[in-house]
Amino acid sequence: MKKHLTINLLLLGSLLMLPLLTSCDFNDYKTRIQEENDYNNPTGNKAVCLAVGDLYADMYPYTIHYLEGEIDPKDPYDKIKQNKRLNLKLSLYAKEGLYTEELVGHDGDKPLYRYNLTDEGRKYLDKKWWGGTNFCFGKVVVEKIDKVDDQMQGIRMVIFYYHMENVPNWIKNKDIYSLYKGYGGLEKAVLGGSPRGVHYYSFGPDGELRLTGGQSGGYVL
Repeated sequence: MKKHLTINLLLLGSLLMLPLLTSCDFNDYKTRIQEENDYNNPTGNKAVCLAVGDLYADMYPYTIHYLEGEIDPKDPYDKIKQNKRLNLKLSLYAKEGLYTEELVGHDGDKPLYRYNLTDEGRKYLDKKWWGGTNFCFGKVVVEKIDKVDDQMQGIRMVIFYYHMENVPNWIKNKDIYSLYKGYGGLEKAVLGGSPRGVHYYSFGPDGELRLTGGQSGGYVL
């Protein structure tokens, strides 16, 4: 994990099934954006997915380890920092009941813990996207359109306010949501506020709008 990133995963088939929009009527935008979010998140439980460990493989049961030493300034990936982040995430999620935590030894004076997913933790996994560990939750509910912005050449940005439903208690832990800086408005969304979201559209040959980036489907490292 090089930086905190958000990868918006969009199902391209949705672009063919949703109505094309050429009007600037805000009610039409509100309806369309809600339909796009619902199509990309049909269960209402995968608006956001938060990475924990290995993105591409089942890593559990997993025993933590500690990395120390000098950081190579030429290496953009800080292995020591990311190892500490992983150990911290596992500990925090274990406190929320998503992992078991077992003391299995020591590395000098440092405890070594083994983690495994609990039945509760498996409820939030979505392995269809990446195959690794990610905890997903939430449904985006559009409240109102804020503005339409055409300042980017060939791109229309529709900015809107929304709230999030189906938010589990574990993500309301400040120690957890504070680790994920890459998803704008996460704190406000999980605590019951109304953050702003953006959908991006390109213009088709007849002037119709085609979705290129949306709110649901955010994957945060």
